[in-house]
Amino acid sequence: MKRLSILNILFLFAIFTNVLFSKDLNTIFTKEEKNWIKNNPTVSIAMLNNFPPFSSVNHGEHEGFSVDVTKKIEDITGLKFEYKLSRWNEALNSFKEGKVDVIADISFTKERELFTLYTQEYYEIPTYIFGLKSNQDYTGLKSLENKVVAATKNLFFVEYLKEQGIHILELNTNEEKSKAVITGKADYFISSYTSGIKTIADNAYTTLKPIDMLEGIKKEDLRFGININKPLLQSIIKKSLDEINSSQIKGLSDKWILNSQENKSIINLSDEELNYISNSPIVTYSEINWKPLSIIEDNRMKGIMGDYLDLVSKRTGLIFNYKPASSWIEVLNLFKDKKIDLVPGVGSSPQERALGSISNRYAKYPLVIVTSNRFTYIDGLNDLKNNIIAVPKYYTSYNFLVKNFPEIKLIPTNTIQEALLLVENGKADAFVGHIATSLYYIAELHLKDLKISGTTQFDFEHHYLIQNDNPILLSIINKTFASITYQEKKDIYSKWVQTTIVEERNNKKIIYSILFITLIIVLGFSYRQSLLKKYNKKLKETNKEIQSIINSTLEAIILSHEGKCVDLNDSAQKMFKVAKKEDAIGKYILDYISEDSVEHIKEKLNYDAVEPYELNCIKFDGTIFPALIKGTNIYMSNRTLRITSIIDISEIKEKEKLLIEQSKMAAVGEMIGNIAHQWRQPLSVITTIVSGWSVYNEYGKFNKKIVLDESSVILSNANYLSQTIDDFRQFIKGEKHVKEFDINSIESNLFRLISPSIKVNQIVLDKKIETDKKIVGNPNELLQSLINILNNAIDAILLQEIEEPIIFFHVKELNNRVIIEIFDNAGGIQEENISFIFEPYFTTKHKSNGTGLGLYMTYNIIKNLNGEIKVENKTFNYNGKNYKGACFTISLPVKN
Repeated sequence: MKRLSILNILFLFAIFTNVLFSKDLNTIFTKEEKNWIKNNPTVSIAMLNNFPPFSSVNHGEHEGFSVDVTKKIEDITGLKFEYKLSRWNEALNSFKEGKVDVIADISFTKERELFTLYTQEYYEIPTYIFGLKSNQDYTGLKSLENKVVAATKNLFFVEYLKEQGIHILELNTNEEKSKAVITGKADYFISSYTSGIKTIADNAYTTLKPIDMLEGIKKEDLRFGININKPLLQSIIKKSLDEINSSQIKGLSDKWILNSQENKSIINLSDEELNYISNSPIVTYSEINWKPLSIIEDNRMKGIMGDYLDLVSKRTGLIFNYKPASSWIEVLNLFKDKKIDLVPGVGSSPQERALGSISNRYAKYPLVIVTSNRFTYIDGLNDLKNNIIAVPKYYTSYNFLVKNFPEIKLIPTNTIQEALLLVENGKADAFVGHIATSLYYIAELHLKDLKISGTTQFDFEHHYLIQNDNPILLSIINKTFASITYQEKKDIYSKWVQTTIVEERNNKKIIYSILFITLIIVLGFSYRQSLLKKYNKKLKETNKEIQSIINSTLEAIILSHEGKCVDLNDSAQKMFKVAKKEDAIGKYILDYISEDSVEHIKEKLNYDAVEPYELNCIKFDGTIFPALIKGTNIYMSNRTLRITSIIDISEIKEKEKLLIEQSKMAAVGEMIGNIAHQWRQPLSVITTIVSGWSVYNEYGKFNKKIVLDESSVILSNANYLSQTIDDFRQFIKGEKHVKEFDINSIESNLFRLISPSIKVNQIVLDKKIETDKKIVGNPNELLQSLINILNNAIDAILLQEIEEPIIFFHVKELNNRVIIEIFDNAGGIQEENISFIFEPYFTTKHKSNGTGLGLYMTYNIIKNLNGEIKVENKTFNYNGKNYKGACFTISLPVKN
């Protein structure tokens, strides 16, 4: 009984002291405030989803310092907060428009008092300026004048910075701001110290650092802002914040903000997890070479992922055993067949998540764009829609491009090295890939002309893939990842990747080298200055000479930038009938081009064509003339310029027309002889029949039946004569328009016109047409070309007096082209003449028999059909005998 009475006394004493030294929360609020809480139990609040460690979403969970503060307010007031998560710009606008009752993490400004009732501050954060580690230019706010600084949209001090002459690049997130500095779009970025440091750590941006606290800017005071029309709610939240004592705030600060890196390496494993490690310490995994992320040597993995694996092993006691695989597909199959426990290098795509459990992210790197030095900066993949990208097939970068940018032309390769070499050799414009592998192979392959020109919107996240039936291993891995410090991540990255930003090192040898180099530079500076004066004078003289040379050229030269004329020479001014140069400068290049040639030149400009091409130009007075164009791009004065040279080929075109007519007339002369011979037999038949009728009539034996029978013979021969005239007329008149046709459609005309010469000279014709594929062009011009070649073959046979003359005419399809082969057995062309065979006025015939224009015009006609023609001496066997002769091969593209 005595013991019981003592316990009762102690219990009553505890109750008494608790009442004495604590507040009754019901006395905190007034009756009016209690009624407000009762009538408005739910309060909407705008909070950020990207403001760590105060308010952010991590793996689907809304967490942070400010989130825990709101939960304490809920405990004190009984209110329930309805969270509306977004970025700052959207959150602020939502609050201003009255869509939410409260906004968290707002800083005080006079301007915001128009729509905000503020609480007291619950935390202060210093505002810092961040930049590249190599940056030594920052000396204070004044040194930011005329610099580009990335800042969050609608930040309270942005206008103040603009007033200081600073160019502000407004972005949404710290990640966007830090990328802007890395890629050169901005010189610095501004952020709260805690958020900036966390962004650098999470993304392993090892080239960035906090430079200094931003002077002239008050610390970012975090408060709650309440709708201007709800003063009672302001009073309730202010009183609640007063009830959260300093020790509670410190506890939240230790949890979310201090979270010292020194203590992170201590992992709090549960008994179940410790038993798992003790009983099942061996974990099997597999990977392939993906340098420098994974480097497979001596039956284990090194590289970035290998170092992370070693950290996990060191901190947990787990032992990782490597299982070999020859391909990524084999790695995934080993996992599917449960022959391995984990895969240490997967992303976070739905396809990978479907295979097993995905760990938390342990590293994240951007997908970057690699180009040659002709690109200064690429803002994103939208800048490459008209370019060609080389990328290994089925890599993450390849799948990303195929899904999100289907219009970009890709060259799939087997390896990263192959893709980078295509860019180096100019066969592709860019490579897209992981930043670590890109930098590694650029250095390993010594690709000095390649660089990282920009980043994509995609970041490659690295996770572990773990079997679904092993949640304990997943938990151990996640806890270990959480213990890895920023410095450790930075050291791993720097160890394996040679970046272009060189960090300072306190190495005496380097310091002495720098001092020595500086001394050499100082000694050489005065000499350099004297040389510069001399060279500047020489440069001015050279510039005048270059201008004089350009103006002395016969061809017109136009200099353009982004499609607009920036200069032109005297010949261009004269050619286009420009009164003053000022009238032409600033005009679009397309203004100089006839409408029928606009699409043609656009195609050439898109592909930076350097080979000459023909099109129709237009003078300032509206006159259209044919021209030969050649252009090339040069980089000058920090911009890309295009130099275009233009030659007026009006006279050449007129001469070409004359040559065509001369060639046609020569062919006409030969055909008239053929036709005359061809007509002898049918005319003889007709004459004989008509003469017979006269004899029958004279002797009184005129028979109507005989006359009718013989009339049909006369009609048949007359039709033959008419057909010959039609063929000849069609050849002389010639169709001028372009159309689709096949070789069969002109073959009958060809051999009706040429057959008299073949028959009279008893030439064997070996004809094979094995395709009916259509081509596009002028069929009459192709007919003329074939007649020229066949006439040459006949002339060669007659000249050599071949006893058993043969001409071959073979047509087939090969690689989506129609191939026409015409060859004979006349012994071929002399080797010293074969290279001149297509030149104008070159002939091996007597001057009275040849003009030397037939094969020249044939060559031009085939070129105009986008085809190719060549000639060679060919040895072949026919019916058991060996022959030699000239073989003409024509290749024409098939109509798709």
